[in-house]
Amino acid sequence: MGSRFLAINPEMVVLARESREWTQRELASQLGISQSALSKYELGMLRIPESLADRIAATLNFETELLRQAIMPVGLSGDFLYRKRAYVPAKVRRRVQAEVNLRRMQVERLMKRADVIRDEIPFPSIQPEEMNGRVDRIAQEVRAAWRLHEGPIRNVTAAIENAGGIVFVMDFQTDLIDGTNIRLPGSPPMLFVNGNVPGDRHRFNLAHELAHSVMHCGLVLDDAEKQANQFASEFLMPRLTIRNDLRNLDLTRAAELKLVWGVSMAAIIKRAYDLRTITRATYRRMFTALNIKGMRTREPLEVPFEQPEVFDRLIEVHRVEYEMDDAQLRHVLFTDQLGPISVKDKPIPQLRLSGGLFD
Repeated sequence: MGSRFLAINPEMVVLARESREWTQRELASQLGISQSALSKYELGMLRIPESLADRIAATLNFETELLRQAIMPVGLSGDFLYRKRAYVPAKVRRRVQAEVNLRRMQVERLMKRADVIRDEIPFPSIQPEEMNGRVDRIAQEVRAAWRLHEGPIRNVTAAIENAGGIVFVMDFQTDLIDGTNIRLPGSPPMLFVNGNVPGDRHRFNLAHELAHSVMHCGLVLDDAEKQANQFASEFLMPRLTIRNDLRNLDLTRAAELKLVWGVSMAAIIKRAYDLRTITRATYRRMFTALNIKGMRTREPLEVPFEQPEVFDRLIEVHRVEYEMDDAQLRHVLFTDQLGPISVKDKPIPQLRLSGGLFD
């Protein structure tokens, strides 16, 4: 049976609308129907006519194929963990959730034709209680499983993708979200991180989301954030290797170590305090100095920003090996634009796919 005859999934209508940060009232107005009618369509109380589905998709700049996907979007209470969840407006949270679900569907559709995911190296799943709460030991286990040497990790993104994960650098259009992740049976682990941050913070955010993916697997725990930070610190700055570097630490030395370990000066100082190579008084004095010099918001010395490769490779395989043009790729990926779009009184113009990505 062709996809044209598959029923429209109301969940996908909600996902498409929320990915654009549109309210029911805004979409209903654009469609020329009542908000009450749209609400009933989205709740599954009324069958969505094919002609209306086509109009919904066109208005929101999606292919109608998206609305026929017979899947249940994953919600925030399960496989999503937000670093600053309590402060994120619900509208923004729902939009990011929708974007992540779209990426998940895109990856699954692309992987049906192309297999560019490396999985020779295991992607561990270890709950903290398996290690008696020793999160640092879990970080050590992951480093060992991935055959990382004892020193600084040259490229955190590459390490994750070499183990079969997929990293997405996204424009969350807010600084309230550092990252999130999703790990479902049958799909590669996917980590989503905010691209509007310095390179050193990006690496720590990645390690933090890696911690959630490895340790929590969708479980929402009271101490999950603390555990993820502990994991990230040990993963990026192993205790046994970095401890001697942190003795007699001052700001100049912290700046030097930033370039060696690829983490912020603040993270270096915090690690030194946690490993007791500096006193609490020194710790407070150094952070006070960072504040006075304006370095808490923008530190000196830039760490290169790592770029993921796997999703680009999936796109390139379809462009080259399967000779897909932009229109065909748009059909596979449902759209050529992610993120919110403004409410307009005229049709939304088509955007050309460029460089394999379309954020």
